[in-house]
Amino acid sequence: MSDSVNQFMALPGRLLLDTCIINLLQDEDEYLWEGILPENITEEELDPDLKALRNIFIVNERASFQLVISPLTIAEVANVQDFSVRERKVRWVLDVLDTWLITVDDLMDREGQGGTVRARFKLTPKLQELESQLMTIKDFQRDPFDRLLLLQYQMANCDAFLTVDINTIWKHREKLSSLGIRVIRPSEFWNLIQPWARLWM
Repeated sequence: MSDSVNQFMALPGRLLLDTCIINLLQDEDEYLWEGILPENITEEELDPDLKALRNIFIVNERASFQLVISPLTIAEVANVQDFSVRERKVRWVLDVLDTWLITVDDLMDREGQGGTVRARFKLTPKLQELESQLMTIKDFQRDPFDRLLLLQYQMANCDAFLTVDINTIWKHREKLSSLGIRVIRPSEFWNLIQPWARLWM
């Protein structure tokens, strides 16, 4: 098998979206979905991760990468002081989550267990060991949401964790990689799939 075929086969197929990605999808929706630049910002001034995220979603209209939303994201999104903002964001993320749960219920578990995310939301011995490893990292001791999201990554059999928050999970990507969790930013994911983008355009 050629190197190019190996690279294509190694592309992440199922990615868990960090809450910060969900917030971007709503806060920057005009740019991400319609290509309308934010006010007083040029294309050159846009954050590379934001540009990459738009490209990813354009390609994914045909590529069908599985973008996973964790039920835990609802609790994080709901942790907003402004009631109107909280209500709007929670309603939006519930719609996104429902779409994912419908999709995942149509898929057989890739390890052959025949279950779905919905049915496997429990701490198996393997997940308990992962949590113990995560608890050795101070950031994850302090933030139960991040810790639980990483457990959800394993529950959903994901290939990558997509985030733009470089101060928390992405910062620990090397340690997490040793635990079987691949953390990437949108710009990194776009660099991986860009050579193949014409296949889906």
